[in-house]
Amino acid sequence: MKPFAALVPALLLLAGCATVETVAPQQKLRTDGDKPLKSVISVENYGYYLFGFIPLIGGDPAYPNENRTACFRETVTLQRNMDMLADEARRIKAKDLVNLKSEVEWTGSFSFWVFWRKTIYTSADALGE
Repeated sequence: MKPFAALVPALLLLAGCATVETVAPQQKLRTDGDKPLKSVISVENYGYYLFGFIPLIGGDPAYPNENRTACFRETVTLQRNMDMLADEARRIKAKDLVNLKSEVEWTGSFSFWVFWRKTIYTSADALGE
């Protein structure tokens, strides 16, 4: 029972997280299409998996930046990142999103490939007035 009791606090310390960050330029910048750059939106979500395919704990994209987690659900997906990105673009009233980039990263060597961490990064430039 002791190994399980130690696992719970460890998972809580390593809990997944969903974050959205928006950075506006200090001066007006224009893109090739002559639309002003409103801001750069960056989204990150990560979670932990048993053997790389059984979700244990991950960030909850419905509540970004609130340190809420989702247990035993697949919440670390590109679609969830795109949803968080679109929600933030609506919030700041962006007209268009350009230069969309995503990256998926898997790491498991820290636990001899028993527990894996999946991280998805997504960013885009938001255009608007």
